[in-house]
Amino acid sequence: MLQPIKEGLQSLRLILASGSPRRRDLLQTVVGINFEVIPSQFEENLDKSQFKHPSDYVKENSKRKALDVFISTNSKEDIPDLVIGADTVVVLEQKILEKPKDSEDAYSMLKSLSGTKHQVYSGISFVWPKRHGTGYAEKQFYECTEVEFGDLTDDVILAYIESGEPFDKAGAYGIQGKGGTLVKAIYGDFYNVVGLPLFSFCNELKHWFSEYTNP
Repeated sequence: MLQPIKEGLQSLRLILASGSPRRRDLLQTVVGINFEVIPSQFEENLDKSQFKHPSDYVKENSKRKALDVFISTNSKEDIPDLVIGADTVVVLEQKILEKPKDSEDAYSMLKSLSGTKHQVYSGISFVWPKRHGTGYAEKQFYECTEVEFGDLTDDVILAYIESGEPFDKAGAYGIQGKGGTLVKAIYGDFYNVVGLPLFSFCNELKHWFSEYTNP
């Protein structure tokens, strides 16, 4: 989808404000753009009760991450053309599940997901310098995918926890790894569950590039 603007993108300084190896790999191997990785230091301590919908929560988190990196790099000579922030959460019956704190938390999450349908929300933010004057411009969007788990026995859950895979992933599972064996069905963008909704991301990046290079 980005092929017509690939050459133009290569001349820009793009920064991914995330340490997620999954997002990095998707941008490198699937999207195929050049970018730097500067993980955000934002603590992700927003009060969830302030948000009416999970989409608002992930968009705000992604914005804070992107702004954190934009501000920290903006004082240097090589100002970034675009900082990309991202946040992904699992939502079960309106309850937001992020990364598990420990094995007990991971077990509780996986047990609650067993035999149910849940939603995965990813919020993406673009932050870039204004072409005229000081400050920055921004844009947020989100994607939602529904995932259905099969019925999980305790021995399956405990073995999966023992693998160590759940601990750096929202909802305590990774669909692109061993966690994919827990999934019965998926409705929507698979890559959104991995952490970066590729179709909407590429579409929004094309729109951004057009506006940025033709002010």
